[in-house]
Amino acid sequence: MKTIAPTIAPWFHNYGLRATPKNQRLWLTASLVMAVIYGILFWRVAFAGPYTIPDDGRQHLFWMLRYVDPSLFPGDIIADYFQSVAPAGYKALYWLGAQVGLHPFLLSKLLPPLLGVVGTAYCFHLAMAIIPAPLVAFTSTVILNQSLWMWDELASATPKAFNILLILAFLHYVVRQRLLLAALVLGLQGLFYPQTVFISVVLLGVRAMWPHRQRHAWRFLGLGLIVATIVLLPYALDTSPYGPVVTLEQAKAMAEFQPGSRNAFFYDDPLRYWLFAARSGLLPPVVPVTICVALFLPLLCHPRLRQRLPLLQTITADGAVLHQLGIASGIMFLAAHGLLFRLHLPSRYSRHSLKIIVAIAAALVLVTLLDSALRRLGRNHLWQQGLALALVAGFATVTVGYPCLLNSFLNVVYVNSSHTVLYQYLQQQPHDIRIASLAKEAENIPPFTGRSVLVSPGHSVAYHQGYYAQIRPRILDLMAAQYSPALAQLKSVITTYDIDFWLLDEHSFNLETLPEQWFKQFEPELTTAMEQLQQQPPALQRLQPTCTVVNDQGKTLISAACMLEAQE
Repeated sequence: MKTIAPTIAPWFHNYGLRATPKNQRLWLTASLVMAVIYGILFWRVAFAGPYTIPDDGRQHLFWMLRYVDPSLFPGDIIADYFQSVAPAGYKALYWLGAQVGLHPFLLSKLLPPLLGVVGTAYCFHLAMAIIPAPLVAFTSTVILNQSLWMWDELASATPKAFNILLILAFLHYVVRQRLLLAALVLGLQGLFYPQTVFISVVLLGVRAMWPHRQRHAWRFLGLGLIVATIVLLPYALDTSPYGPVVTLEQAKAMAEFQPGSRNAFFYDDPLRYWLFAARSGLLPPVVPVTICVALFLPLLCHPRLRQRLPLLQTITADGAVLHQLGIASGIMFLAAHGLLFRLHLPSRYSRHSLKIIVAIAAALVLVTLLDSALRRLGRNHLWQQGLALALVAGFATVTVGYPCLLNSFLNVVYVNSSHTVLYQYLQQQPHDIRIASLAKEAENIPPFTGRSVLVSPGHSVAYHQGYYAQIRPRILDLMAAQYSPALAQLKSVITTYDIDFWLLDEHSFNLETLPEQWFKQFEPELTTAMEQLQQQPPALQRLQPTCTVVNDQGKTLISAACMLEAQE
């Protein structure tokens, strides 16, 4: 009677490791099915209610309501600013969608799974070029998909959502020696996520100087430089009304860039600053935890171990592209630190690349160890049969079944708001109204109502001085007016900024939670506000009962016209 261990090993090698056309189609199909499943799970979140939007979409998508109704957000510096900094290809894609009847928010929900499926195909083929083992390629796609869907980048449908796909496509065409297609993808990188162009050009330069370099390496570099110049030149020549970019010295002196602030960048802990911080750190989030096994690849590639691991001996010369990608990303990461903030944020040059590198490396380690173990289970003992089954089951659990081990798999940071009464009321108001608020809910007003806010935490980015120089005084004036006992000061701010409504939440006048609000970095304004709140009720709080027009689950909308008519 046949035993299980000798049966499993041949099946594993014949169907998992042999790069026959049939096997490749089988495992590519499995990869795409997994990507589709993750996409469907995402759609369950994205379409969970009428007021849903990706967290970053509240900054990078809301202004696209102008594609549906050009009369929205008139004279709104926030909408104008975020529209101006959006890459050209990103804007064009959503504009085209609007022209054929796809609302920008609907398109933002449809795109991520589609990007995930296409990226999965490129990842599979790239992994096959590096090591011709279909199971390794499949495992790479599974780990990469889990990494993408356990964070908010792909789900955001913002420019960064396109980055992984464009990196994978570029690497695929480079290793396949498809010059024109690589140049085309490089151009698309400039149109959707310009920072990636620098990584790609540096990678081509590294390949041109690489020992045993591929033929045509210099031709790739030359054409790459031409394309990069063409797509980046408009950015270099652009004279933005919101510039210049904040300098390193200015940022260090600003509370906005300190820990806990909206644009937190600088940290005293060097490990956090250089490795783990979201904006300054080198490393991506450690999700899924299976990517940690990638750390063992250098050990397994040691000559004394590698000769005992047959699968590692099948790595092709194209495997060097992962080293080259890591080097290029590292160079640009350091360059971005050296030129803060002219190349924007350093983490943008490393996190996406490392996700690709560690996904393929982790898959290679896992399959190599499984292959090595199964090769040694050749005797017909019962314990060997059980161990073989356990190894295969364990491999499936830590790869395909990993999401089942978690309480919550998708971590796409999607906003699902239920303040329907508030939004419907504001949607009925004229397009040119302006809402003042220090509440976090202010972030949701533009996307869910199409109406302008004076400030909000998500829109208070401090990278461009010309923009933030207009936003910061608004924040300080709202703080002074909201917590002042003097009605005259409140009326003055309402008149100065032509405010129509003032939005409060359940924390607006709570002394205990006030130090935890997003504007806590503004001193001495916060201390003054707390002192005033302790002494007597602010004028805005006194008028709240008589001037409220909407009260929706703790969110209170107050009429500015009513407050202007009030008397001391």
